[in-house]
Amino acid sequence: MPAPAITSAQKMEWALALAEPRGPGGLGEPDAGAVLALACHCVMVDNGFLCTRPSGDDASNKWAPQPRWSVELKDEWVFRYSMPGKRNTLVLHCSLQRASGRMLAHTIEAGNERNSHLLGLMVEKYVPDAANLGSRSWEGVLQHSEALVPMMQQHLLSPLLEAAEDVIETACSTGETWAAGNAGARSPASRWLAAVMNPLGGAEGAGGGSGAYVVPAVLLTGLAVAAVAVYYARRRKG
Repeated sequence: MPAPAITSAQKMEWALALAEPRGPGGLGEPDAGAVLALACHCVMVDNGFLCTRPSGDDASNKWAPQPRWSVELKDEWVFRYSMPGKRNTLVLHCSLQRASGRMLAHTIEAGNERNSHLLGLMVEKYVPDAANLGSRSWEGVLQHSEALVPMMQQHLLSPLLEAAEDVIETACSTGETWAAGNAGARSPASRWLAAVMNPLGGAEGAGGGSGAYVVPAVLLTGLAVAAVAVYYARRRKG
């Protein structure tokens, strides 16, 4: 993860102002839970998470959350992200338990329910003064951000990224090497498959010409299995 910029209360206020320039009073429903959820979102963005947006939505401000994030659900706030090098959508789900005043911040990898992490936060500790919720300034609204950031990093962000599925990039190169990150000695079966994938034996690019030769991972996997099967079938016949 990149070195965080939010290292003080003033920098958290700066990040919140970028996420919602109208202050807490500009939220769809000014609420202490929404303020804390937005602060958690700012920590996510500060650590390299990229907020995903609907097609056509302005993405020039990386701090701004998805449209209608503060009014989409009652006492729940959901933010969705991508992360360079990670395959799946990563989600921050904040839910407020009004009776106890506790917020559950929950990070999840979409499609992998086992990669799920939970942190409980007392809303009153971080947003103690309800009178500030109608303000047009973030100054003094959020307290103890210096404690919030490392807790989220330790309990929500780091374990989420460590367990998240990586993007596997596969490239077609020469007749000897065709899988990205695997340029070592090739077995006869893999050499045969490389010849099939690059029949003209040229340099990287389709048929030795210019431009990238992009092959879907599913197709490569199927061809690899078929190639190995054919190779060993021929050996048994021989």
